[in-house]
Amino acid sequence: MEPLNQLDGLEIKLRQLAAKMDRQRAAHDALVAENEQLKRDFDRQLGVVNSLKDKLERSQQQLEVTGEATTASGTAPAANGQQQQREAIDFCIREIDRCIDWMQRN
Repeated sequence: MEPLNQLDGLEIKLRQLAAKMDRQRAAHDALVAENEQLKRDFDRQLGVVNSLKDKLERSQQQLEVTGEATTASGTAPAANGQQQQREAIDFCIREIDRCIDWMQRN
């Protein structure tokens, strides 16, 4: 093969590699941008979850205080309603924990 033909072949391969590198760089930049967006979404969701957990703790404390006051006054608390609320709250906590686990894995 002549040296000129070899140079032409090398030039073609270099141009192909440069084009491929440009495509890879563009794909990388897109993935980095998507990753940053996902991190922002995750942080926002984590803030919401923490806020909900704090609200839940305050609600549970209020329920405990209300239950103690009702018991101390001699009247029986509405155990069935409180039990249903507690079950609903426990369900929500499990769902929130499941969502957090899923977000951390993805």
